Order: sequence, then C-alpha cells, then structure tokens
Amino acid sequence: MRILIVDDDKTFCQFLVEVLEANGHDVDWTSHALRAFKLSQRSFYDLFVFDVRMPVILGTELAEGLKEQCPGAKIILISAFADKSLNKAANKLGTPLLSKPFTTEELLDLVAKTTAA
Repeated sequence: MRILIVDDDKTFCQFLVEVLEANGHDVDWTSHALRAFKLSQRSFYDLFVFDVRMPVILGTELAEGLKEQCPGAKIILISAFADKSLNKAANKLGTPLLSKPFTTEELLDLVAKTTAA
C-alpha cells in the first residue's frame, strides 16, 4: 500500500515511515503541506496521514482540499491536541483522528481499518 505522510516534525515523519515500511507499506513523506498537495496530484496514494497542526495550512484544511479533488481519499489525521472541536471537524470530513501519543499497534490498526473501509 502506498502512503503519504505529512507532518512538519521531520523526526516524527521518519518514525512513522520506519513503522509503516517495517509492515510492508511503501511510504513517502514531506514536512510541507503544500508540497503534499502537489505530490497527491502527481502520484497515487492509498492512504494519507496528516498532522493537524502545521505551518501555512492545517491538516484539516489539507484533508478538505484533497477530499474535494478526490472524494474517496482515505485520510488519517494525527494530533497532540485532539479535543471535542477537532474530533467534530474530523468526523465532518469523514476521517479518523489519532491522538498523540499513540502506540505503533494503534497506528497499524487504524491504517488497516481505514484502508479496509
């Protein structure tokens, strides 16, 4: 499965890449949300993993734009600040929200559930 990770924390991106690649996924990542949007138009991805709080554009905004271009896109939002408001926004977008900190098992379970839906 091809996955694109977008998070302004490069170390966190590299951690996610290691976990997902160790489980057989083909993973690209970027720390720039606008670059991610361009990548999504050039390549096919089965799943997108977006951090919510990033400079320039929020992960929720990136998800919204991607859903407009590709309504069936599978997206997981990640945030250390998962409050009721953010949960509501994720639900409205039809995307699951994974709250930091999380275990690798929680990540892998959510990846499997999201791509199976």
